[in-house]
Amino acid sequence: MKNDSLCLRLQSDSDDTFHTYNESNVLNCVLDFQKLAQYQMKLAQLMRNHMQFYNCLVLCDRAMFSMGKAMYVHRNQIIPLSISLSMNDLLRLIRTDAEPCLDMVLFMGTVHYLVSGEDEASRETMKPEEVDMLLNKTDHILKRLSRRMVAHPTEQYLSIFKEKPLN
Repeated sequence: MKNDSLCLRLQSDSDDTFHTYNESNVLNCVLDFQKLAQYQMKLAQLMRNHMQFYNCLVLCDRAMFSMGKAMYVHRNQIIPLSISLSMNDLLRLIRTDAEPCLDMVLFMGTVHYLVSGEDEASRETMKPEEVDMLLNKTDHILKRLSRRMVAHPTEQYLSIFKEKPLN
């Protein structure tokens, strides 16, 4: 995971290159990143159910960064050849005038730190209820970020948890 370091670089074989795409292509790219986050969260939930807590943590980390990449494409209206995000980049992408979103960025950074292998002891001491809280918080963040990018509910990130009907 250390190779997935978090610094914003747009790379190609020879130089930094951007391709020009129409609005439809940009939206499709955003939706693809959101769909990737959706799959990663479904797999994270499956890993949690099989007591594979570290794998669940890794997949939550990947899902949040997939959504961060969707936000990058949405905000800049470009499709770079590759995207790598630092915590500062995430803060700039996620924050709004109305909401600084420091809690989201701090949570994302903490999860990434745990996944990076810096804290080996955390792998051994994870409890099911802690992993459940992690899944819930990650799911909540992904829903919030998705709503900012895509207006139509059927194209937004869908919670991995069953919504409780209001009675």
